[in-house]
Amino acid sequence: MAAVHVVRRLREAGDWQREMASILETLCTAMDCQRGILFRLRELPGQGFAQSVAAYWIDPRYGGELASPTVIMQSVVHSDPLLERLAEDERQGKIFAGHTRDLEGFLRADFEKQHIKSFLSVSVFAHGHLWGTLAVNDCVNEREWTDEEEATLHIVALAIGDAIERSLSDAHASEVIRRTMLQASLDAIIVIDETGSIIEFNPAAEKMFGYQRSNILGKDLLDTVVPE
Repeated sequence: MAAVHVVRRLREAGDWQREMASILETLCTAMDCQRGILFRLRELPGQGFAQSVAAYWIDPRYGGELASPTVIMQSVVHSDPLLERLAEDERQGKIFAGHTRDLEGFLRADFEKQHIKSFLSVSVFAHGHLWGTLAVNDCVNEREWTDEEEATLHIVALAIGDAIERSLSDAHASEVIRRTMLQASLDAIIVIDETGSIIEFNPAAEKMFGYQRSNILGKDLLDTVVPE
């Protein structure tokens, strides 16, 4: 059973995040799906929460046809009744499953763009809070998801939540040390993500560049610290 194999891998993995693409491939192959995604809820400075993509897998046979998963901002959720209801259902741990043709609003347009025919997603909880969602998509056929398929996704989501809790407890001490070093450093330290957005700005950087950390997090480096 795919769920048993995945749970074992998550428990044995030193770094569960490195295993996720391969785990999604195993899960999707067993369920005859063309896409698997692990979404994560993240708070972005000044923008509220966003559903970002923690990991995803696309069947290479359809790689040129299927679009990458979409990051959904909180502002979009608030403007779409279906997304608002879905957000509440996710917090309650309800399954979200069905066919794209039965949707409306933002999700229908987004799913059609990604060639999704049928979808199934379950909530991922860690430390008693909603961490994100685990989803699989059939991009070839409309289908009715079986109880066994829903149970498989639930089991894997629970295992991911357990892995997150283990890794967070282990990583907490390292995070405290890292932040202490950043705060105490006499050198200006600026950390950006892959998009160029500032995700760390220490006190020495505040003094050198004249920006408050709370005001500059999430801003583009080239638009602020290094203007044209």
